Amino acid sequence: FIAVEHIDSYCVLISSKAVYFLKSGDYTDREAIFLEVKYDDLYHCLVSKDHGNVYIQLTKKAVNTSSGVAMPGPSQQKPMV
Repeated sequence: FIAVEHIDSYCVLISSKAVYFLKSGDYTDREAIFLEVKYDDLYHCLVSKDHGNVYIQLTKKAVNTSSGVAMPGPSQQKPMV
């Protein structure tokens, strides 16, 4: 555990292994997690502002489906929170 940041209707929990985006409310276990990004899977992180809102775009590493090996380039998995 490193930090927790409360943002509007969700919070971000930062650990030494991953970043977790959690729904607000009284949840137990892993029910509240709507996005988990492990640092081993993260290729790039971009922060942008638009009309007073702040967005975080996370680019996950591409996975070669034939061999299951993570490639060092960007993929199509780019969740924006």
